[in-house]
Amino acid sequence: MIIVFWRSWVTYVVGGKRYRMPIALSFVLIGFFIWIAENIATFFGAWKYPNQSDAWSLVHLGKVSSWLLLVIVSFLIVATLKLVKGKTQNTGE
Repeated sequence: MIIVFWRSWVTYVVGGKRYRMPIALSFVLIGFFIWIAENIATFFGAWKYPNQSDAWSLVHLGKVSSWLLLVIVSFLIVATLKLVKGKTQNTGE
């Protein structure tokens, strides 16, 4: 993933100031924060995994990679759909 997105950056604005970061880092951060939200949800009983049936425990840290993959696939699907939509609008279809 790092090799594929090595030269790609994402820009964002906070308080009127523009910042940028490597897109691979943004994917990792999004996956990590989703993992934190998953832990909060399981703590409050939104759902339980089998290892949490007796007592609550942290969701395995390896799950971050699952969320990371979900974020990357979602990003690629949206980017592809925007590209397709842009081409159809340019041709007048």
